[in-house]
Amino acid sequence: MKASQKTKSLAAKKPQTDGYNLPSRNALAQILPGFQCRVTEATTDLHNVTQQEKKRPEAAQTNRPNINHTFQVHHPQNRPMILPDLEENPLMAEITDLQNKEVGTYRSAMGKMAEDIIALRTQVVTLEAENSQLRSDLSLHQDLGRHLLDDADIAVMTKAEIADRIASLKFKLASETSKVATQRDRIQQLQNELIKKNDSEKELLKLNRVQQQQRGNLQHHQSHMANMATLEVTIKRQEKVIEKTEKALESKLREMNRQGDDKTQVMLLT
Repeated sequence: MKASQKTKSLAAKKPQTDGYNLPSRNALAQILPGFQCRVTEATTDLHNVTQQEKKRPEAAQTNRPNINHTFQVHHPQNRPMILPDLEENPLMAEITDLQNKEVGTYRSAMGKMAEDIIALRTQVVTLEAENSQLRSDLSLHQDLGRHLLDDADIAVMTKAEIADRIASLKFKLASETSKVATQRDRIQQLQNELIKKNDSEKELLKLNRVQQQQRGNLQHHQSHMANMATLEVTIKRQEKVIEKTEKALESKLREMNRQGDDKTQVMLLT
């Protein structure tokens, strides 16, 4: 019975108010369709579960902890974490389920509010664009009316004169519009020509860069060829010197051989 009384006190516990002026739990009841019905159903389900818990005293008696049981004391750092057993306590499972449903309801409501805010922002942007267009049109019409009033006095003009004046202003506006369109086309054409000239200039710069690179390569090859020619001349001179040295060595070797032969003949004769 202690477990049932404890769960009953948890179910009957009311939310406490603090000093932060937070909204109540039913703040979204007006904007959420069916929210009040869901809360009523949740309260009814909770009451039914509490009544069923009262009708099971034997199960509560069997679930009473054994006071003669010897517990093992763990180190504070090695104590196992004690979690509520939701399978043995269906009331806590039901309360958790109801809380999850309530959180899901709040989440869906916040998602709907976010979608509404995004839609309103999009509508505000559209209305601002339309307002800007209307303001520009209004300023144009005001300028036309002001120009008409500045040219002549409306009070002394007849309807036909006013109609002629409006027609002349419309014709002038159309001519000015055509001139603006012509100037715009001319500007676009000049921009295209400028882009083409820029492209051709880039091509010329690229060709000039390639030509300079080729000129540098040509100078490098020419200097290399000049070095090769100088090296060939030096090699020919060295070959001539080597030939002269070889001839001198050969003549000296012959002379030494002749002297050696003379010495051997003298030694044989003696």
